[in-house]
Amino acid sequence: MKRKKQIVRNIILIALTALLFLWQGGYHLTPEAVFRSAEKAEWLGPAAEVIEVGQRDDGCLCLAGMEEKGFYMVSAKPILGIFWKYTNEHWDGYFPVKVKTRAWVSEDIIVGQTRETDAVEVVCVLEGWNIEKNDWQDVGRYTIPVGENGFFSMTLGSDTAETIDCVVKEVICKNAAGEVIGKDSQ
Repeated sequence: MKRKKQIVRNIILIALTALLFLWQGGYHLTPEAVFRSAEKAEWLGPAAEVIEVGQRDDGCLCLAGMEEKGFYMVSAKPILGIFWKYTNEHWDGYFPVKVKTRAWVSEDIIVGQTRETDAVEVVCVLEGWNIEKNDWQDVGRYTIPVGENGFFSMTLGSDTAETIDCVVKEVICKNAAGEVIGKDSQ
């Protein structure tokens, strides 16, 4: 009987040690749990809505927290098959939206928010610095659908030119009929 008690006790101790390791190591079971933990660590939120933005090339999942005056992004990386961990490799910080429409390029993802209530899609015009010409040049125009909350995002494909030095030059909001209802230059 003593041997059975030792086995049960050791199994319980191993389980508690594993749980303590996961808790202290910042491992979570869902990406949203990672997001909520990062909110507390960065003194943000709590966000009323969490949106999955897209996946980066290294497997990190980007999540955005929506607030009344802007949004912020957090990255969660899959670890050990079933766990997720907060990573600040792609920490973009807080994006304030002080005008009607605002957009940014975050590495390989275009993100933004509009306050145009009738907007169903936006066209983001990207520009990048051309070293040979020593001037800005247009990189591309991307049409992105707008969610009900005004948030929009698009993951740029690998066929897109290097976006690390790109900025959003202009955001054009369109309604369901395709008419331009707002235009913000940045």
